Amino acid sequence: MHARFHARRDLIVRLLNEVPGIVCKRPGGAFYAWPNVTEACRRVKAADSEAFRKRLLNDAGIAVLADIHFGRRVPGDGQHIRFSYAASNETIENGIARLDAFVRKNSA
Repeated sequence: MHARFHARRDLIVRLLNEVPGIVCKRPGGAFYAWPNVTEACRRVKAADSEAFRKRLLNDAGIAVLADIHFGRRVPGDGQHIRFSYAASNETIENGIARLDAFVRKNSA
């Protein structure tokens, strides 16, 4: 299982970093990715990560959590969302493909 989760982690980080406006560092533990979506929010004209999260759910069928669900935002740290990678590679690939399509379609 350890090797599978590392492979999923590496997969989701690589795919997230290919989406315009998203930057994701490799997480050190757990099974969540924490990408910075500040630029993606700007591209799709979402006020913040919470607005971005709602649009992802309603427009692309992607369920994520915004940074505000975990406490106060860190000033100057940007906007973040949380993805779980406790899923199959196929599910991860499909979800990030839908995220990529959403950002590209809605970019101003």
